[in-house]
Amino acid sequence: MNMANRLTLSRILIIPIFLYIFFVQFKYHLLIAGVIFFLSGLTDLFDGYIARTYNQVSNLGKLLDPLADKLTMVTVFTALAINQLIPIGILLVVVCREIIILSGAIFVYLNKADIINPSKFGKYATLFLYITAFSYIVRWEFFQYFVFLAIPLTIISGIDYCIKAYNTFING
Repeated sequence: MNMANRLTLSRILIIPIFLYIFFVQFKYHLLIAGVIFFLSGLTDLFDGYIARTYNQVSNLGKLLDPLADKLTMVTVFTALAINQLIPIGILLVVVCREIIILSGAIFVYLNKADIINPSKFGKYATLFLYITAFSYIVRWEFFQYFVFLAIPLTIISGIDYCIKAYNTFING
């Protein structure tokens, strides 16, 4: 397993640690959970960079990376909603997008064995979702306004992905 895939796998393994720290009440638990989430975001940034820069792009990585993204986002936004730190509507938008993209990816993969690369909308949506979630975890109120960029980008990227999946399936 190459370094890029190890970083991606570490992002998946960080999820239960994040959940434990987030939900167990002790001094600075949200700050520590925020740092863990921030480190998860860094692994997301570096695994792609390492894969492209050092020619470590693999089929395993192409499957693991988006899975890690979806597991992380759904987990973190669900935890925030459970603790009533975000409105349930934000959670619904994030979960719906992730389900749509995952379902589309599975469908395209099973029918064409061709993975759809993320769009710029998807990358920006993910970036702003990370910033939004982090700001809610550590309660940086000013940065919580990034939700007004994250949610529209999340919706647009979901629609964009559906269009790409449709075109990939229809046009091959």
